Order: sequence, then structure tokens, then C-alpha cells
Amino acid sequence: MEGETSRKHPMDAVVPSEVQRFVLDRIDSIAQLEAILMMRNAPDTWWPSSTLAERLYIADQTCRSELDVLCQNGLVVAREEDIGWSYRYAPSNGELREFVDRLVYYYSHHLVPISNLIHGKPRTRIHEFADAFALKKKDGK
Repeated sequence: MEGETSRKHPMDAVVPSEVQRFVLDRIDSIAQLEAILMMRNAPDTWWPSSTLAERLYIADQTCRSELDVLCQNGLVVAREEDIGWSYRYAPSNGELREFVDRLVYYYSHHLVPISNLIHGKPRTRIHEFADAFALKKKDGK
């Protein structure tokens, strides 16, 4: 109708679309986001996966899988040590670092919309396959 303004999604009012796109493209879970937050707060620290897993309340293997995705997405780096794998916050370029900084701001001010965005992401076939494998392994089959 004439004079009617285009309707925006409610999240657009609080979280810019480019930050939403960054989340959709680079962050698959709250565990990944929380890991980034922890590592970002101590950027020179190499975090053993077991320490991050403990702080995130998830299994070490699950934690490593989550962190490996962050490595593939250019947000953290990994190295193998005597105690296992360790990770450090190290965005591969300034643009990624800036997006993480913006995401941290919006997550601290608009936790629910960011959480809903992450939880609302479509599950990929890879996740479904991994879940099926984990269920079979857990059942001992």
C-alpha cells in the first residue's frame, strides 16, 4: 500500500544484518561463541581443549570438534602439545577481528536475539550425520 514502510524483522532493529550474516556464516553453536569470548579475553593464551571443555560444560572431544570449526572459519588457531590440543584466539584478518568485536558487543547487549539466531540455524547434513554417529557410539552399536 502507498505510504506503508517496508517491514523489517525485529532482530534487524537490534542486531545489524552484517553481524547476523557473520553469525550465520561463522558461528554454529553457543559453545563456539562462548569459547571465542573466553579466548578473546586472553588473546595471548593457548587454551588446552580440556580447560575450555570444562569451562563450557561439554565433553573434550565435542569441544575439540567445535574449536576445529572455529579454526576452519579463521577465528582461532590450534597446536598440538604434549597434553593434547591447545587453541588461541587469532582471527585470520582484521575484518574477522572487527566482526568478533561487534558480535561481542551485541551479544552482551542483546543476548536473546543472538542466541536465537544461533539456535535457529538450519542443521546441516554433516551435523545430522555426526549426531547419528554419536548416538550409535553411545548405544554401543
